[in-house]
Amino acid sequence: MKKLLLPILAMVVLMTGCQKSHVFTTYYTVTPDQWEKSITTYDDGTYVINYYYSAWKNADITKSVIDNGFVLAYLCTEQGYDELLPYTTYFSDNGNLYQERLEYDIRPGEIDFIIKDNDFHTDQSIATIGTMQFKVVVYED
Repeated sequence: MKKLLLPILAMVVLMTGCQKSHVFTTYYTVTPDQWEKSITTYDDGTYVINYYYSAWKNADITKSVIDNGFVLAYLCTEQGYDELLPYTTYFSDNGNLYQERLEYDIRPGEIDFIIKDNDFHTDQSIATIGTMQFKVVVYED
């Protein structure tokens, strides 16, 4: 139910506005080699991979959109439907349960897709990840 609330609210805003609004949709295909590591390095030389991200340009994401509009991002699934981000999937690896979470972050002109595991072993998960497709919807009032 919560997944439906934001899109329904967005549609109400779109339908009731008196001003001319703009909606832009962009698709991104992220291949396994397009993920970068976010690393924390410690004084003793050890490090932890916090998460992986893939940064993409999007000229439709402006400061005005961030201040007065909204950006929605979706994972396009193989089943033919879109999952609103953030999206969490649950796995069991030899009886050890963990979550894999897909998120996004925006700033003017750019969007980052983020993938991380709650067990902090995203580096192991990323080795088996395939090509992923994302849809980004930008609403500008």
